[in-house]
Amino acid sequence: MKIISHCKRATFLFLSCLFLFLNACKSDRTFDEVLYKASKNKIYKEIDTAELADVIEAKIKDSKKLANPKFLLSFYNRNGFQPVLLNQYLPDDQLKDLSHYLKEVENHGLSKQTFDTDNYLAQLERVLNGDAITTIDEAYEAIALLEIQTAENLLNYSNTLNYGLIDPTKVFKRYYMETQRPDTNSMYEVLATKDLKTYLDSIQPKSEDYKILQKALASSIVAPGKSEDETKKTIKANLERLRWKHSYDSTNMVYVNIPSFKLTLIKEGKPVKEIITVVGTGRNNSGNDKISKYSKPVTDAPHSHETPVLSSLMHSVQVNPVWNIPKSIASKEILGHVQNDRFYLVNNGIEVLEDGKVIDSDSIDWSSISQDNLPFRFRQKPGDDNALGKIKFLFKNNSAVYLHDTPAQAAFDRDIRASSHGCVRVKEPLDLAHFIFGDSDKFRLAKSEIEGTSTSAKDIALDQKVTVVLDYVTTVVKDGKIEFFPDIYGLDIVLYTHLMK
Repeated sequence: MKIISHCKRATFLFLSCLFLFLNACKSDRTFDEVLYKASKNKIYKEIDTAELADVIEAKIKDSKKLANPKFLLSFYNRNGFQPVLLNQYLPDDQLKDLSHYLKEVENHGLSKQTFDTDNYLAQLERVLNGDAITTIDEAYEAIALLEIQTAENLLNYSNTLNYGLIDPTKVFKRYYMETQRPDTNSMYEVLATKDLKTYLDSIQPKSEDYKILQKALASSIVAPGKSEDETKKTIKANLERLRWKHSYDSTNMVYVNIPSFKLTLIKEGKPVKEIITVVGTGRNNSGNDKISKYSKPVTDAPHSHETPVLSSLMHSVQVNPVWNIPKSIASKEILGHVQNDRFYLVNNGIEVLEDGKVIDSDSIDWSSISQDNLPFRFRQKPGDDNALGKIKFLFKNNSAVYLHDTPAQAAFDRDIRASSHGCVRVKEPLDLAHFIFGDSDKFRLAKSEIEGTSTSAKDIALDQKVTVVLDYVTTVVKDGKIEFFPDIYGLDIVLYTHLMK
Protein backbone atom coordinates (compact mmCIF):
# COMPACT_ATOMS: atom_id res chain seq x y z
CA MET A 1 0.00 0.00 0.00
CA LYS A 2 2.85 2.38 0.74
CA ILE A 3 4.41 1.74 -2.71
CA ILE A 4 1.08 2.33 -4.49
CA SER A 5 0.43 5.47 -2.46
CA HIS A 6 3.88 6.87 -3.26
CA CYS A 7 3.49 6.11 -6.96
CA LYS A 8 0.18 7.90 -7.09
CA ARG A 9 1.68 11.08 -5.75
CA ALA A 10 4.86 11.05 -7.86
CA THR A 11 3.73 14.12 -9.79
CA PHE A 12 2.73 15.92 -6.61
CA LEU A 13 6.08 15.25 -5.02
CA PHE A 14 7.95 16.58 -8.00
CA LEU A 15 6.00 19.83 -7.88
CA SER A 16 6.21 20.07 -4.10
CA CYS A 17 9.91 19.43 -4.08
CA LEU A 18 10.27 22.23 -6.61
CA PHE A 19 8.09 24.42 -4.35
CA LEU A 20 10.12 23.55 -1.28
CA PHE A 21 13.36 24.11 -3.16
CA LEU A 22 12.31 27.56 -4.33
CA ASN A 23 11.12 28.50 -0.85
CA ALA A 24 14.29 27.14 0.71
CA CYS A 25 16.50 29.20 -1.55
CA LYS A 26 16.38 32.12 0.82
CA SER A 27 17.84 29.93 3.54
CA ASP A 28 19.51 27.28 1.33
CA ARG A 29 17.93 24.62 3.54
CA THR A 30 15.53 21.76 2.91
CA PHE A 31 12.53 21.28 5.18
CA ASP A 32 14.29 18.80 7.48
CA GLU A 33 17.11 21.31 7.88
CA VAL A 34 14.65 24.11 8.55
CA LEU A 35 13.09 22.09 11.35
CA TYR A 36 16.42 21.06 12.79
CA LYS A 37 17.69 24.64 12.82
CA ALA A 38 14.51 25.81 14.58
CA SER A 39 14.50 23.03 17.18
CA LYS A 40 17.96 21.37 17.30
CA ASN A 41 16.09 18.04 17.34
CA LYS A 42 18.12 15.50 15.32
CA ILE A 43 15.11 13.28 14.72
CA TYR A 44 13.90 15.75 12.09
CA LYS A 45 16.90 14.88 9.90
CA GLU A 46 15.22 11.52 9.23
CA ILE A 47 12.08 13.05 7.70
CA ASP A 48 10.88 11.53 4.42
CA THR A 49 8.64 13.98 2.55
CA ALA A 50 6.49 11.22 1.05
CA GLU A 51 5.83 9.70 4.48
CA LEU A 52 5.01 13.12 5.88
CA ALA A 53 2.63 13.79 2.97
CA ASP A 54 0.71 10.60 3.79
CA VAL A 55 0.24 11.70 7.39
CA ILE A 56 -0.87 15.25 6.49
CA GLU A 57 -3.41 13.91 3.99
CA ALA A 58 -4.79 11.37 6.44
CA LYS A 59 -5.13 13.93 9.24
CA ILE A 60 -7.07 16.35 7.04
CA LYS A 61 -9.41 13.60 5.82
CA ASP A 62 -9.95 12.12 9.27
CA SER A 63 -10.47 15.34 11.23
CA LYS A 64 -14.04 16.25 12.18
CA LYS A 65 -13.13 19.54 13.82
CA LEU A 66 -11.74 21.55 10.89
CA ALA A 67 -13.67 24.69 9.96
CA ASN A 68 -12.46 24.53 6.35
CA PRO A 69 -11.94 20.81 5.56
CA LYS A 70 -12.77 20.91 1.83
CA PHE A 71 -10.64 23.96 1.23
CA LEU A 72 -7.66 22.54 3.15
CA LEU A 73 -7.90 19.26 1.26
CA SER A 74 -7.85 21.17 -2.03
CA PHE A 75 -5.01 23.45 -0.92
CA TYR A 76 -2.75 20.65 0.27
CA ASN A 77 -3.65 18.45 -2.69
CA ARG A 78 -2.32 21.24 -4.92
CA ASN A 79 0.88 21.27 -2.90
CA GLY A 80 1.46 17.53 -2.69
CA PHE A 81 0.39 17.49 0.98
CA GLN A 82 3.67 19.10 1.97
CA PRO A 83 4.13 21.35 5.06
CA VAL A 84 4.19 24.53 2.98
CA LEU A 85 3.36 26.92 5.83
CA LEU A 86 5.95 25.60 8.26
CA ASN A 87 8.52 25.66 5.49
CA GLN A 88 7.52 29.25 4.67
CA TYR A 89 7.37 30.68 8.19
CA LEU A 90 9.80 28.77 10.40
CA PRO A 91 13.07 30.07 8.85
CA ASP A 92 12.22 33.66 9.85
CA ASP A 93 10.43 32.67 13.07
CA GLN A 94 7.22 34.19 11.66
CA LEU A 95 4.88 31.91 13.59
CA LYS A 96 5.59 33.97 16.70
CA ASP A 97 3.58 36.76 15.02
CA LEU A 98 0.58 34.48 14.50
CA SER A 99 0.99 33.24 18.08
CA HIS A 100 1.02 36.81 19.37
CA TYR A 101 -2.26 37.72 17.70
CA LEU A 102 -3.93 34.46 18.74
CA LYS A 103 -3.01 35.25 22.36
CA GLU A 104 -4.70 38.65 22.00
CA VAL A 105 -8.05 37.56 20.47
CA GLU A 106 -9.92 38.48 23.66
CA ASN A 107 -9.10 42.12 22.89
CA HIS A 108 -11.49 41.72 19.96
CA GLY A 109 -14.24 40.28 22.14
CA LEU A 110 -13.45 36.77 20.91
CA SER A 111 -12.73 33.56 22.78
CA LYS A 112 -9.39 31.73 22.73
CA GLN A 113 -11.40 28.52 22.57
CA THR A 114 -12.72 29.58 19.17
CA PHE A 115 -9.21 29.34 17.76
CA ASP A 116 -8.05 26.54 20.09
CA THR A 117 -5.23 28.95 20.94
CA ASP A 118 -3.76 27.14 23.94
CA ASN A 119 -3.54 23.80 22.11
CA TYR A 120 -1.92 25.45 19.12
CA LEU A 121 0.70 27.22 21.22
CA ALA A 122 1.43 23.99 23.06
CA GLN A 123 1.82 22.10 19.79
CA LEU A 124 4.14 24.75 18.39
CA GLU A 125 6.29 24.60 21.52
CA ARG A 126 6.38 20.79 21.36
CA VAL A 127 7.56 20.70 17.74
CA LEU A 128 10.24 23.30 18.39
CA ASN A 129 11.39 21.69 21.65
CA GLY A 130 14.61 19.81 21.05
CA ASP A 131 13.75 17.00 23.45
CA ALA A 132 9.96 16.58 23.27
CA ILE A 133 9.83 14.33 20.18
CA THR A 134 11.98 11.22 20.19
CA THR A 135 10.76 9.00 17.30
CA ILE A 136 10.20 9.64 13.60
CA ASP A 137 6.56 8.52 13.83
CA GLU A 138 5.99 11.07 16.61
CA ALA A 139 7.66 13.65 14.41
CA TYR A 140 5.36 12.96 11.45
CA GLU A 141 2.28 13.19 13.66
CA ALA A 142 3.40 16.37 15.42
CA ILE A 143 4.54 18.17 12.25
CA ALA A 144 1.37 17.25 10.34
CA LEU A 145 -0.80 18.45 13.21
CA LEU A 146 1.09 21.72 13.57
CA GLU A 147 0.95 22.38 9.82
CA ILE A 148 -2.80 21.85 9.69
CA GLN A 149 -3.40 23.86 12.86
CA THR A 150 -1.34 26.71 11.44
CA ALA A 151 -3.42 26.75 8.25
CA GLU A 152 -6.70 26.55 10.20
CA ASN A 153 -5.77 29.26 12.69
CA LEU A 154 -4.38 31.59 10.06
CA LEU A 155 -7.53 31.21 7.96
CA ASN A 156 -9.95 31.45 10.88
CA TYR A 157 -8.23 34.47 12.39
CA SER A 158 -7.96 36.23 9.04
CA ASN A 159 -11.56 35.46 8.07
CA THR A 160 -12.84 36.60 11.46
CA LEU A 161 -10.98 39.90 11.46
CA ASN A 162 -11.88 40.59 7.83
CA TYR A 163 -15.49 39.41 7.74
CA GLY A 164 -16.62 38.49 11.26
CA LEU A 165 -16.88 35.11 12.92
CA ILE A 166 -20.65 34.81 12.41
CA ASP A 167 -22.60 35.00 9.15
CA PRO A 168 -25.62 37.06 10.28
CA THR A 169 -27.79 35.77 7.43
CA LYS A 170 -27.40 32.25 8.85
CA VAL A 171 -28.13 33.17 12.49
CA PHE A 172 -30.89 35.80 12.23
CA LYS A 173 -34.20 34.96 10.57
CA ARG A 174 -34.95 38.53 9.48
CA TYR A 175 -31.52 39.67 8.37
CA TYR A 176 -31.66 40.53 4.67
CA MET A 177 -28.64 42.77 4.34
CA GLU A 178 -26.07 41.44 1.89
CA THR A 179 -22.97 40.59 3.91
CA GLN A 180 -19.59 39.67 2.42
CA ARG A 181 -18.11 36.33 3.44
CA PRO A 182 -14.69 34.77 2.72
CA ASP A 183 -14.44 32.72 -0.46
CA THR A 184 -11.96 30.23 -1.88
CA ASN A 185 -9.89 32.87 -3.67
CA SER A 186 -9.53 35.03 -0.57
CA MET A 187 -8.42 32.01 1.48
CA TYR A 188 -5.82 30.99 -1.10
CA GLU A 189 -4.47 34.53 -0.92
CA VAL A 190 -4.17 34.29 2.87
CA LEU A 191 -2.14 31.07 2.72
CA ALA A 192 0.06 32.55 0.00
CA THR A 193 1.14 35.35 2.36
CA LYS A 194 4.92 35.68 2.52
CA ASP A 195 5.30 38.35 5.19
CA LEU A 196 3.03 37.17 8.00
CA LYS A 197 3.59 40.08 10.36
CA THR A 198 2.82 42.71 7.74
CA TYR A 199 -0.35 40.86 6.74
CA LEU A 200 -1.59 40.31 10.30
CA ASP A 201 -0.93 43.95 11.13
CA SER A 202 -2.86 45.04 8.03
CA ILE A 203 -6.08 43.22 8.93
CA GLN A 204 -6.48 44.74 12.38
CA PRO A 205 -9.74 46.80 12.30
CA LYS A 206 -8.82 50.47 11.92
CA SER A 207 -12.13 52.27 12.53
CA GLU A 208 -12.28 54.65 15.47
CA ASP A 209 -15.57 53.10 16.63
CA TYR A 210 -13.93 49.67 16.83
CA LYS A 211 -10.95 50.99 18.79
CA ILE A 212 -13.20 52.82 21.25
CA LEU A 213 -15.26 49.67 21.86
CA GLN A 214 -12.04 47.72 22.40
CA LYS A 215 -10.91 50.21 25.03
CA ALA A 216 -14.32 50.05 26.69
CA LEU A 217 -14.11 46.25 26.76
CA ALA A 218 -10.81 46.47 28.62
CA SER A 219 -12.23 48.95 31.14
CA SER A 220 -14.84 48.68 33.88
CA ILE A 221 -17.54 50.50 31.93
CA VAL A 222 -21.13 49.81 32.96
CA ALA A 223 -24.03 50.70 30.68
CA PRO A 224 -27.19 52.21 32.22
CA GLY A 225 -29.37 49.46 33.65
CA LYS A 226 -26.79 46.73 33.00
CA SER A 227 -24.24 44.89 35.09
CA GLU A 228 -20.56 45.08 34.13
CA ASP A 229 -20.72 41.51 32.83
CA GLU A 230 -23.79 42.26 30.69
CA THR A 231 -22.13 45.43 29.40
CA LYS A 232 -19.03 43.54 28.27
CA LYS A 233 -21.14 40.94 26.48
CA THR A 234 -23.06 43.70 24.74
CA ILE A 235 -19.81 45.28 23.59
CA LYS A 236 -18.53 41.93 22.30
CA ALA A 237 -21.68 41.47 20.22
CA ASN A 238 -21.29 44.93 18.70
CA LEU A 239 -17.57 44.45 17.97
CA GLU A 240 -18.67 41.47 15.87
CA ARG A 241 -21.20 43.65 14.03
CA LEU A 242 -18.43 46.11 13.17
CA ARG A 243 -16.45 43.30 11.53
CA TRP A 244 -19.25 42.57 9.05
CA LYS A 245 -18.81 44.06 5.58
CA HIS A 246 -21.78 45.35 3.59
CA SER A 247 -21.85 46.48 -0.01
CA TYR A 248 -24.38 49.34 0.07
CA ASP A 249 -23.42 52.89 -0.92
CA SER A 250 -23.40 55.03 2.24
CA THR A 251 -22.61 58.35 0.55
CA ASN A 252 -26.23 59.56 0.57
CA MET A 253 -28.33 57.41 2.82
CA VAL A 254 -31.39 57.12 5.02
CA TYR A 255 -30.10 55.05 7.94
CA VAL A 256 -32.42 53.67 10.60
CA ASN A 257 -30.92 52.11 13.72
CA ILE A 258 -33.80 50.07 15.10
CA PRO A 259 -32.75 49.96 18.81
CA SER A 260 -32.10 53.71 18.92
CA PHE A 261 -35.56 54.50 17.46
CA LYS A 262 -33.91 57.07 15.21
CA LEU A 263 -33.37 57.74 11.55
CA THR A 264 -30.22 59.53 10.40
CA LEU A 265 -29.99 61.44 7.13
CA ILE A 266 -26.50 61.13 5.66
CA LYS A 267 -25.33 63.52 2.95
CA GLU A 268 -21.97 63.04 1.22
CA GLY A 269 -20.94 60.64 3.96
CA LYS A 270 -21.82 62.98 6.86
CA PRO A 271 -24.88 62.91 9.15
CA VAL A 272 -26.99 66.03 8.67
CA LYS A 273 -30.09 65.31 10.77
CA GLU A 274 -31.63 62.79 13.15
CA ILE A 275 -35.36 62.06 13.12
CA ILE A 276 -37.29 60.19 15.81
CA THR A 277 -38.99 56.98 14.66
CA VAL A 278 -41.28 54.22 15.88
CA VAL A 279 -40.20 50.70 14.86
CA GLY A 280 -41.77 47.24 14.95
CA THR A 281 -42.83 45.61 18.20
CA GLY A 282 -40.08 43.51 19.79
CA ARG A 283 -39.91 40.32 21.84
CA ASN A 284 -37.83 42.04 24.54
CA ASN A 285 -39.39 45.50 24.83
CA SER A 286 -39.25 45.25 28.61
CA GLY A 287 -35.52 44.51 28.56
CA ASN A 288 -35.98 41.69 31.07
CA ASP A 289 -34.26 39.11 28.87
CA LYS A 290 -30.49 39.31 29.41
CA ILE A 291 -27.49 37.78 27.64
CA SER A 292 -26.15 36.50 30.95
CA LYS A 293 -29.16 34.18 31.38
CA TYR A 294 -27.91 31.91 28.60
CA SER A 295 -25.01 29.48 28.42
CA LYS A 296 -25.89 27.86 25.08
CA PRO A 297 -26.62 29.28 21.60
CA VAL A 298 -30.08 30.83 21.42
CA THR A 299 -32.19 30.28 18.31
CA ASP A 300 -33.59 33.47 16.82
CA ALA A 301 -37.37 33.63 17.30
CA PRO A 302 -38.66 36.97 15.97
CA HIS A 303 -41.86 38.62 17.07
CA SER A 304 -44.25 38.73 14.10
CA HIS A 305 -44.07 42.54 13.99
CA GLU A 306 -40.31 43.07 14.24
CA THR A 307 -38.72 45.42 11.70
CA PRO A 308 -36.29 43.43 9.52
CA VAL A 309 -32.62 44.30 9.00
CA LEU A 310 -32.05 45.14 5.34
CA SER A 311 -30.53 47.48 2.78
CA SER A 312 -32.30 48.65 -0.35
CA LEU A 313 -32.86 51.64 -2.65
CA MET A 314 -35.73 54.06 -2.18
CA HIS A 315 -37.39 54.45 -5.57
CA SER A 316 -40.56 56.51 -4.95
CA VAL A 317 -42.91 58.11 -2.48
CA GLN A 318 -46.69 58.13 -2.35
CA VAL A 319 -48.56 61.11 -0.98
CA ASN A 320 -52.06 60.55 0.38
CA PRO A 321 -51.24 56.87 0.46
CA VAL A 322 -53.62 53.97 0.28
CA TRP A 323 -53.01 51.30 2.93
CA ASN A 324 -53.47 47.80 1.64
CA ILE A 325 -53.85 46.12 5.00
CA PRO A 326 -51.74 42.95 5.33
CA LYS A 327 -53.69 39.74 5.75
CA SER A 328 -52.16 39.06 9.17
CA ILE A 329 -53.36 42.41 10.51
CA ALA A 330 -56.74 42.01 8.83
CA SER A 331 -57.41 38.63 10.43
CA LYS A 332 -55.90 39.28 13.86
CA GLU A 333 -57.03 42.88 14.40
CA ILE A 334 -59.43 44.39 11.86
CA LEU A 335 -61.87 41.47 11.90
CA GLY A 336 -62.28 41.71 15.68
CA HIS A 337 -62.97 45.45 15.49
CA VAL A 338 -65.61 44.88 12.78
CA GLN A 339 -67.34 42.14 14.76
CA ASN A 340 -67.48 44.39 17.84
CA ASP A 341 -68.47 47.59 16.01
CA ARG A 342 -70.47 47.53 12.78
CA PHE A 343 -69.48 51.15 12.08
CA TYR A 344 -65.74 50.53 12.50
CA LEU A 345 -64.98 50.23 8.77
CA VAL A 346 -66.92 53.35 7.77
CA ASN A 347 -65.51 55.42 10.62
CA ASN A 348 -61.95 54.49 9.66
CA GLY A 349 -62.30 54.80 5.89
CA ILE A 350 -61.69 51.10 5.29
CA GLU A 351 -63.03 49.34 2.20
CA VAL A 352 -63.70 45.62 1.85
CA LEU A 353 -62.50 43.86 -1.30
CA GLU A 354 -63.47 40.51 -2.73
CA ASP A 355 -61.61 39.25 -5.80
CA GLY A 356 -60.11 42.73 -6.16
CA LYS A 357 -63.46 44.55 -6.19
CA VAL A 358 -64.96 46.80 -3.49
CA ILE A 359 -68.11 45.32 -1.94
CA ASP A 360 -70.70 46.57 0.53
CA SER A 361 -69.53 45.62 4.02
CA ASP A 362 -73.11 45.75 5.34
CA SER A 363 -73.99 42.79 3.13
CA ILE A 364 -71.56 40.54 5.03
CA ASP A 365 -72.50 38.39 8.04
CA TRP A 366 -69.34 39.14 10.00
CA SER A 367 -70.30 36.78 12.82
CA SER A 368 -69.80 33.85 10.45
CA ILE A 369 -66.23 34.91 9.59
CA SER A 370 -63.22 33.59 11.52
CA GLN A 371 -59.52 34.44 11.52
CA ASP A 372 -58.75 31.22 9.69
CA ASN A 373 -61.49 31.81 7.13
CA LEU A 374 -61.34 35.43 6.00
CA PRO A 375 -62.12 35.64 2.25
CA PHE A 376 -61.85 39.42 2.09
CA ARG A 377 -59.06 41.99 1.89
CA PHE A 378 -59.17 45.42 3.54
CA ARG A 379 -57.95 48.73 2.15
CA GLN A 380 -57.84 52.05 3.98
CA LYS A 381 -58.50 55.08 1.81
CA PRO A 382 -56.32 58.23 1.93
CA GLY A 383 -57.17 60.77 4.57
CA ASP A 384 -56.27 62.21 7.94
CA ASP A 385 -57.08 58.93 9.70
CA ASN A 386 -55.06 56.73 7.37
CA ALA A 387 -52.56 54.68 9.40
CA LEU A 388 -49.79 55.67 6.97
CA GLY A 389 -50.46 59.39 7.44
CA LYS A 390 -49.94 61.65 4.45
CA ILE A 391 -46.86 60.10 2.86
CA LYS A 392 -44.99 56.81 2.60
CA PHE A 393 -41.49 56.16 1.28
CA LEU A 394 -41.09 53.01 -0.82
CA PHE A 395 -38.10 50.75 -1.36
CA LYS A 396 -37.85 47.23 -2.69
CA ASN A 397 -37.90 44.47 -0.06
CA ASN A 398 -39.57 41.12 0.55
CA SER A 399 -40.99 42.07 3.95
CA ALA A 400 -43.52 44.66 2.70
CA VAL A 401 -42.09 47.35 4.97
CA TYR A 402 -41.59 51.04 4.25
CA LEU A 403 -41.11 54.38 6.01
CA HIS A 404 -44.23 56.42 6.55
CA ASP A 405 -46.01 59.27 8.31
CA THR A 406 -48.62 58.51 10.99
CA PRO A 407 -51.56 60.24 12.68
CA ALA A 408 -50.61 58.45 15.93
CA GLN A 409 -48.16 61.06 17.15
CA ALA A 410 -48.30 60.14 20.85
CA ALA A 411 -46.05 57.11 20.30
CA PHE A 412 -43.12 59.42 19.46
CA ASP A 413 -43.07 60.67 23.07
CA ARG A 414 -42.33 57.23 24.55
CA ASP A 415 -38.86 56.08 25.61
CA ILE A 416 -39.34 52.61 24.09
CA ARG A 417 -40.77 53.25 20.64
CA ALA A 418 -41.24 49.69 19.41
CA SER A 419 -44.96 49.39 18.69
CA SER A 420 -45.56 49.33 14.93
CA HIS A 421 -46.46 46.32 12.77
CA GLY A 422 -42.96 46.32 11.27
CA CYS A 423 -42.84 49.48 9.17
CA VAL A 424 -40.93 52.53 10.41
CA ARG A 425 -43.02 55.57 11.38
CA VAL A 426 -41.23 58.88 10.87
CA LYS A 427 -41.96 61.88 13.09
CA GLU A 428 -40.81 64.50 10.57
CA PRO A 429 -41.71 63.06 7.15
CA LEU A 430 -41.50 66.45 5.45
CA ASP A 431 -37.83 66.75 6.42
CA LEU A 432 -37.23 63.29 5.00
CA ALA A 433 -38.98 64.30 1.76
CA HIS A 434 -36.84 67.44 1.55
CA PHE A 435 -33.67 65.38 2.01
CA ILE A 436 -34.73 63.10 -0.83
CA PHE A 437 -36.01 65.69 -3.32
CA GLY A 438 -34.14 68.84 -2.32
CA ASP A 439 -35.62 72.19 -3.35
CA SER A 440 -37.33 70.76 -6.41
CA ASP A 441 -40.79 70.77 -7.94
CA LYS A 442 -41.25 67.23 -6.66
CA PHE A 443 -40.62 68.37 -3.10
CA ARG A 444 -43.02 71.27 -3.50
CA LEU A 445 -45.66 68.87 -4.80
CA ALA A 446 -45.12 66.50 -1.86
CA LYS A 447 -45.22 69.43 0.60
CA SER A 448 -48.45 70.84 -0.80
CA GLU A 449 -50.12 67.43 -0.70
CA ILE A 450 -48.99 66.73 2.87
CA GLU A 451 -50.14 70.12 4.11
CA GLY A 452 -53.30 70.24 1.97
CA THR A 453 -56.67 68.56 2.09
CA SER A 454 -56.40 66.36 -0.99
CA THR A 455 -57.36 62.71 -0.63
CA SER A 456 -56.09 61.62 -4.02
CA ALA A 457 -53.12 59.25 -3.94
CA LYS A 458 -50.14 60.38 -6.04
CA ASP A 459 -46.89 58.52 -6.77
CA ILE A 460 -43.71 60.57 -7.11
CA ALA A 461 -40.63 58.81 -8.50
CA LEU A 462 -37.13 59.69 -7.28
CA ASP A 463 -34.82 61.08 -9.94
CA GLN A 464 -31.98 59.27 -8.25
CA LYS A 465 -32.53 56.33 -5.93
CA VAL A 466 -31.41 56.76 -2.32
CA THR A 467 -29.87 54.04 -0.14
CA VAL A 468 -32.09 52.89 2.73
CA VAL A 469 -30.62 50.84 5.57
CA LEU A 470 -32.59 49.35 8.45
CA ASP A 471 -29.91 48.22 10.89
CA TYR A 472 -29.70 46.81 14.41
CA VAL A 473 -26.83 48.11 16.57
CA THR A 474 -27.03 48.46 20.35
CA THR A 475 -23.80 50.43 20.91
CA VAL A 476 -23.01 53.51 18.86
CA VAL A 477 -19.96 55.76 19.21
CA LYS A 478 -20.88 59.44 18.99
CA ASP A 479 -18.39 62.25 19.58
CA GLY A 480 -15.97 59.71 21.05
CA LYS A 481 -18.47 58.37 23.60
CA ILE A 482 -20.47 55.14 23.58
CA GLU A 483 -24.26 55.28 23.55
CA PHE A 484 -26.08 52.09 24.62
CA PHE A 485 -29.51 51.19 23.29
CA PRO A 486 -32.02 48.55 24.51
CA ASP A 487 -31.86 45.08 22.98
CA ILE A 488 -35.57 45.19 22.10
CA TYR A 489 -35.40 42.23 19.71
CA GLY A 490 -33.00 40.14 21.80
CA LEU A 491 -30.54 40.00 18.90
CA ASP A 492 -27.55 40.69 21.18
CA ILE A 493 -28.51 37.51 23.03
CA VAL A 494 -28.65 35.46 19.83
CA LEU A 495 -25.41 36.90 18.47
CA TYR A 496 -23.33 36.65 21.65
CA THR A 497 -24.37 33.09 22.42
CA HIS A 498 -23.38 32.00 18.90
CA LEU A 499 -20.16 34.03 19.07
CA MET A 500 -19.01 32.23 22.20
CA LYS A 501 -20.27 28.70 21.51
